[in-house]
Amino acid sequence: MAATEATPQQVFTRVALATGLVGDSFQKKRSLSPLVSALCGIRTDRLDQAHLVLAARNPDYQPATLERALLERKTLLRTWGVRGHLQIVPRSEVSLYLAAAGITAPRWKRFLEARSNLSTTARLRLLKRLCPDVISREAMRDAIADANTRQFILREAAQEGYIVWSGGEGPQATFAWTKDWLGEKVERQHDYQALVGAYISSYGPVDAPDLAGWLGVTVAAARKLVAKHRVAEVKVDGESVSSFMKVEDLDALRMKKSRTRGIVVVPPGDPLLHAYKSRFHPDEEAENDQGLAFVDGRVAAWWTLSKDGASVRFLDAGEKKAILQGIEALLVRAGVQEETTAVPA
Repeated sequence: MAATEATPQQVFTRVALATGLVGDSFQKKRSLSPLVSALCGIRTDRLDQAHLVLAARNPDYQPATLERALLERKTLLRTWGVRGHLQIVPRSEVSLYLAAAGITAPRWKRFLEARSNLSTTARLRLLKRLCPDVISREAMRDAIADANTRQFILREAAQEGYIVWSGGEGPQATFAWTKDWLGEKVERQHDYQALVGAYISSYGPVDAPDLAGWLGVTVAAARKLVAKHRVAEVKVDGESVSSFMKVEDLDALRMKKSRTRGIVVVPPGDPLLHAYKSRFHPDEEAENDQGLAFVDGRVAAWWTLSKDGASVRFLDAGEKKAILQGIEALLVRAGVQEETTAVPA
């Protein structure tokens, strides 16, 4: 079967629709879970970043919506997932993400085993004794002096499904016992193939290095994982290697480019940027620290965010004012640095 040819604009249109950057299919949902599921989770150490990701996809977004989903309705959970990163995932899919977290677990578990002479079961009993209700690094400090050891003990308990995030950020983050928080236990799965399928559905066309980087496996392993799905080869103009997407999604490449007409702002650290090794990364050294602004499906600007505000680097002279206004509006919706102004870099 000959490879399907596609333009970068067709690829962006397809992925933008699948992940909610354009269109209103996710805005009509009463819950954030379908969108977070389509994004394959939101990796972030700070809720501010998650607010930006969601605000980029909903013109009426309010930060309180995410906070209610996490802390009141508990339709979303925050725990360690793919590649061992803290991320927000749908409650119904948390077991799948815990399975994927196990891929990179041996790397940090070697560190933990070297620092602790206790077994996994004994560490869990110690954590329960130190933190019978609210789990925090502060409560563990007297018994466990090393900060990294405290961190990895928490990660170990979370990966097994015993604890989930319950508030706070960074060193002040707190966790709760899952059974108390949800009223039920969470059983960690061991097969993460369904998550690979979801990733290909949301971000295809992708190639093996993309999946390897996103999931934390070798390129050879990624090729085997892709081969378990019914995929078709896609050749994107300007890309040196072919990529793959599910056969049933090929028609989506033929969507009218007018669906992405206008300005589309993607924040730094967006799942769209985590999904690929090189696509949508104008500056490889910056990795995911640069956001993008698209005009009619083409990258028109890069932007970064710091405590001083947003700095924008334009790739062409057109639409500068509209891009700046789009970035400023996103920051306001997300409740991030509302007093700052996006300025040309």
